[in-house]
Amino acid sequence: MITRRELIFRIAGSATALLVPARLAFSQGISSRGVKPQPRGKPSGRPFLAHFTDVAREAGLKEPIVYGGLDLKNYIVEVVGAGVAFIDYDNDGWMDLFVLNGTKLEGDPPGVTNRLYKNNRDGTFSDVTAKAGLTRAGWASGVTVADYDNDGFDDIFITYYGHNVLYRNNGNGTFSDVTKQAGLWHSEVRYGSGCTWVDYDRDGRVDLFVANYLSTTLDK
Repeated sequence: MITRRELIFRIAGSATALLVPARLAFSQGISSRGVKPQPRGKPSGRPFLAHFTDVAREAGLKEPIVYGGLDLKNYIVEVVGAGVAFIDYDNDGWMDLFVLNGTKLEGDPPGVTNRLYKNNRDGTFSDVTAKAGLTRAGWASGVTVADYDNDGFDDIFITYYGHNVLYRNNGNGTFSDVTKQAGLWHSEVRYGSGCTWVDYDRDGRVDLFVANYLSTTLDK
């Protein structure tokens, strides 16, 4: 077993992995690469009138996000967390919410899964995960939404520690796993991190860019 601290030092010790000293590996934020921070600008003097209230529970978004142990985390996969995406999956003009989830090293807790919440148009959401066919446990990481097949319905791509997945929107409130059919299946374990759709060649069809976090497995 390797701890997160040991992993960081090993990565920092490799010149091809990081270009910063090991002592800086614990600092927060993005590496500046030696660029000095600019002075903070003067306050505008304008009042900040925005006010936010946490209404997640009242809105029906109350299922827990599980990502590793509560009191102890031994691997970096347990501390990274997962993403979320807004998607109007049923084309009713109201944004729905897709929330990724993780798991635990000792096994999947009961009921743990990614969650699709349908917008009820009254400030609340309903959990339609099972009905939509999106029930899946694992170390989900990033998510990106686009209509990759140009059928008028947004589809979902998710990166995982393990195996990424592409869900095709069937247009009737359900999704199908088409990862293998789309040529996106890899048998080896990978640690997928970020992902995005982009029409890089401007042919009218979105292409997919996927980044891998590390070339590692939990048994190494």
